[in-house]
This record gives sequence, structure tokens and C-alpha cells, in this order.
Amino acid sequence: MGNSTLEVTDLKIYSQKKEGSNVLALCVATFNNALVVTGIQIKEGKNGIYVTFPVRNVFGKTLPVVYPASGDARKEISNRILATYVVNHCIEDF
Repeated sequence: MGNSTLEVTDLKIYSQKKEGSNVLALCVATFNNALVVTGIQIKEGKNGIYVTFPVRNVFGKTLPVVYPASGDARKEISNRILATYVVNHCIEDF
């Protein structure tokens, strides 16, 4: 197998900021014009904003639905999503 690059080729961010919720936005990301991932969230925590990937509750357990295969991939995808969110939503404390 060759080394292939995973690129975010389309990103849609929908503001979801509501009082009492730490979810700021929902994201739909398309990778390599071939794979669409929904359920990505931008949340606000004690240390700033961060990205979570979709999970599903099955028999009382929270299991990932889709997730980056490495820490580097998680960081790269999260940084792209957060940068887009910051630029489009005028967040100053990133």
C-alpha cells in the first residue's frame, strides 16, 4: 500500500452555542472528496476550545464511531477545524 494523504476537502461548521451547553458548533468534514464525517463537535472547556469526534452509546458504553488513526492526524484535523471556526466566528481567545 502506498502512502496517501488525508485532506479536509470541504468543511461546514454550524453554530450551536446555547446557554448551559459547552458545545459551540457542529461540523461536517469531507476528506479527499470521498468520505463525509458528521457529528464532529467544537466544545469549550476549562483550557479553551477543542474538537471531539463522533461517539455512540452502546449498552451503556461510549464507543468511537470514527476517529483519527494517530495523534498527529488528530492534531492536524483538529487544528484545521479550529482555525476555520476561529476565522469564521471571530473568536479572539484561541
